[in-house]
Amino acid sequence: METVKSFFSYFFKTPGVEFSYYIPISILCGLLIIGSIVFSFIYKKKKKTDFAFKRLFKNISKRMVIVAILFIVLMLIRYQNIAYLSVRFWMYLVGAIFIYFIYNFLKKYLKDYPRERENTTSHIITHSTKKENKYLPNK
Repeated sequence: METVKSFFSYFFKTPGVEFSYYIPISILCGLLIIGSIVFSFIYKKKKKTDFAFKRLFKNISKRMVIVAILFIVLMLIRYQNIAYLSVRFWMYLVGAIFIYFIYNFLKKYLKDYPRERENTTSHIITHSTKKENKYLPNK
C-alpha cells in the first residue's frame, strides 16, 4: 500500500523549485512552432499536386502548435508555482500526447502515404486512358 501511495505522491505533489527543465522545454516549444511554420509552407506547395498528401497531412501543423502551446502553458504555470496545475502528471500527459502524434505521423508517412499516393496515381491513369463513347445526335 505504501508503494501505491508513494507512486501517486510522486505525480500529484505540489511543485517545488527543483524543476530545471525550463530551457529544454522552451527549446522544444520553439522547435515545434518553427517546424509547424516550415511544414505549413511544404503543405501549401504539395497540396496543389499531391492529393494523398493533402488528405493525410492537413492537421500536422495545427497539432504541433497545440502541443507547443500546452507545453508553454504548463511551463509558465510551473514557473509561477501554482499548486495542482503544475503537477508532473500534466507534463507527462502532454508528453504522451506528443509521442502519440509523432507515432501517428510516422505511421501515416511510412505506411499510408505510399499506398494512397499509388492509389491516386493509378486512379488518374485509368481515367485518363479510358476511351469514352461520344453520343452525338447525328449518324
